[in-house]
Amino acid sequence: MEQPTSEPLQIRMPVSVRGLALTFVSVVTAIWVLYVGRSLFVPILIGLGVSSVLGPWVDWLERHRVPRAIGAALLVVTVLGVLGLIGYRVAGQAAVVAEELPRAAREVRELLVKTTSQRSGTMAQLQEAADELTESQEPARRGVTPVRIVQPPMRIGEYLVSGSLGVAGAIGQALLVVFLVYFVLASGDLYKRKFVKMTGPSLSDKKITVQIIDEIGMTISRYLRTLALVCSLVGTATWLAFLALGVPNAALWGVTAGVANTIPYFGPTMVASSAALAAYLHFDTLTMAVTVGGTSLLITALEGFLLTPTLMSRMASMNPVAMFIGILCWGWLWGFWGMLLAVPLLMVLKVIADRVEDLAPVGELLGD
Repeated sequence: MEQPTSEPLQIRMPVSVRGLALTFVSVVTAIWVLYVGRSLFVPILIGLGVSSVLGPWVDWLERHRVPRAIGAALLVVTVLGVLGLIGYRVAGQAAVVAEELPRAAREVRELLVKTTSQRSGTMAQLQEAADELTESQEPARRGVTPVRIVQPPMRIGEYLVSGSLGVAGAIGQALLVVFLVYFVLASGDLYKRKFVKMTGPSLSDKKITVQIIDEIGMTISRYLRTLALVCSLVGTATWLAFLALGVPNAALWGVTAGVANTIPYFGPTMVASSAALAAYLHFDTLTMAVTVGGTSLLITALEGFLLTPTLMSRMASMNPVAMFIGILCWGWLWGFWGMLLAVPLLMVLKVIADRVEDLAPVGELLGD
């Protein structure tokens, strides 16, 4: 007697082909707009992030009878002064490193040539035999003029013009960020009231909108303040450790480590590998290279496993897989700035998804 075959259980999900197609087109269009408009979106997001950090300080000055416009101007000028002072102190060491780059590149090239030249004799003989065989099979052609492709010489004028345009664009975007930060700080909660008014007459919708805006501002502000503190500690620890190890330009490496720590996973890895290479070129020993690179990784590991979880325990937590994929996606869209802004953008998306019923699956995917 034949036993009836058991059918596997299936989940029936209603799928609308039209809705699925519209969703796909909308996602592709949004990605294209973000990629094309990266030169506009990146300064705006940076300005909004800096404004969320400086906003509580402007509110404090306003409570102490300092006009909001004047308080915003004082904070912007103070931040610019601190950044300029740090840049001035590090500029000398950066110039020294820039002068040493040709020597470092030459030593690395010589090391690679030396390693390549030590191939096994068998491989070299096989290559020579293959070259001789190829030459013997090619018939000699008479009366044929060989053709050489000559690359056009580099035009210094075009290079300088393109470089000047790049510097001018960077300065323009920096000014855009500065003015945006000032205007957002000076306006206060103007746009918050406008967003609440745009939600409609429903009191519940207004309440939810206020909660979303407040939670986004609080989360981003707390994250950026914590990130600034952590990066400062990492930069200081790297500077002191490299100074004790005798690494040249330790202050520059400290600033670089602090800035690179804003990019999870990738930033510390790049700093550690670069510091190991620089130590190998300076000390000419593999032991010092491993020591310097391992010290850099140890500092970031202690920060990642002990300090950051303690300071960020109250913020909206995300699982590391979603964070890593988000960093890859935003880095693909906007390069370095996308990797820098990936975590705050994911936090904003999670806050919104947790409050909007239709986006609940997105919040579940991002959540820890």
